[in-house]
Amino acid sequence: MPDLDLRASDDERDRAVAQLRDASVQGRLTLEELAERTGRAHQARTRAELQAVLADLPSALASPTATDDEPERHFAALSSIERIGRWNVPRRARFTAVLGSVRLDLRSAVLPGPEIELELISVLSSAEVLVPEGVEVVLSGGGLLSSQRLDMPASLVPGAPVVHIRTSGALGSVEVRSEPSLSDQLGDHGRQLLGDVMRRSGRRLSRSGGTGQGRIERRRARAARRAAR
Repeated sequence: MPDLDLRASDDERDRAVAQLRDASVQGRLTLEELAERTGRAHQARTRAELQAVLADLPSALASPTATDDEPERHFAALSSIERIGRWNVPRRARFTAVLGSVRLDLRSAVLPGPEIELELISVLSSAEVLVPEGVEVVLSGGGLLSSQRLDMPASLVPGAPVVHIRTSGALGSVEVRSEPSLSDQLGDHGRQLLGDVMRRSGRRLSRSGGTGQGRIERRRARAARRAAR
């Protein structure tokens, strides 16, 4: 029987999770991908299932280089800070808003390691943080006449990243919640329906003669030909 058909051991699962974390540190996996693959690694029954989780990653990953421990600072006054989609999250970051807003979407972000630290300072401002399902969030701090809200599911993915969030400020609000990404909400069936709608819209547009601007140009051309006769 091939080795890949053998049952995976706890030690092999732990090594696979460690390799996934190293891949995330090097920017090869997003936070959402790391959480999803970590769950699959812990549930793998055979070596073949473990290999499938690591199939598109190098077999040996170099250790990350040491970086400055100072937090990366961002400031918004009468303005907003927004980070969405695939973006590189610093290991430590401080976001300060005065009469402004901060919105951080970590669902497709690239993490620098298994743990990150975010400091949110809100003065007459609001802050919102979205994290993928299964990720652990540690929320601490507070503020003067301020509010903080944590809305996370009870279940966690073993070995998933940990996001430490510390809040402070005055007359501000902070909300941290878990929410599936748009692709997860749609699912395969939803994406197929969306594609069908787009294709049907394209066919109707083609049968109607293109865009409204195109029809106007053709009418002008016909009028010019009639005037020239």
